[in-house]
Amino acid sequence: MIQLLRSIEAACAWFGRAVGWFNLALIFAVCIAVVMVQLRMNVLVEWPVTLPLLGPRMTMNGMIDLQWHLFAAITMLGGVYALHTDSHVCVDFLAARFSPRTKLWVRLFGDAVLLTPFCAIMTFYAWRFTMSAFTSNEGSSYGGLMDTWIIKGVMPLGFGLLTIFGVARSLRAIVELAQGRQAEA
Repeated sequence: MIQLLRSIEAACAWFGRAVGWFNLALIFAVCIAVVMVQLRMNVLVEWPVTLPLLGPRMTMNGMIDLQWHLFAAITMLGGVYALHTDSHVCVDFLAARFSPRTKLWVRLFGDAVLLTPFCAIMTFYAWRFTMSAFTSNEGSSYGGLMDTWIIKGVMPLGFGLLTIFGVARSLRAIVELAQGRQAEA
């Protein structure tokens, strides 16, 4: 059972690990935008068809939007990875004094009472937010990126993954506490 729950946690964290590569694209987008500003360019490239998200051209506003889109994906999906690798913010001066069993109880409380319900509620509202953008065909009105539902869709995905992760980690903590095992991760 514990191995199955760990596998679910790892599967949720995979998305955060994958979007880590978006950092390179973000750096590239920032560099391109800086060059465009210095060259006083508004349109970087145009193409004969309208592409999803990008529209008919990549403009300076589109580059700025792309930076925010990449950053949002990194932030929303990276949270699960941070929890999985235990690299999130922790009150160390208190946690360092806890026994492994007490740490497990604190983690169970945090995951079951705080993390999971909050993320479940946010998943619900983020889904509605995304669907509103999809049905209204929302896009930039100032020459930026189109199809904003794509980036807004990262919100329910990120919160949904955090919800699943929180449930799996809570169940694992319950099993470990019932078996009298020490907190391992």
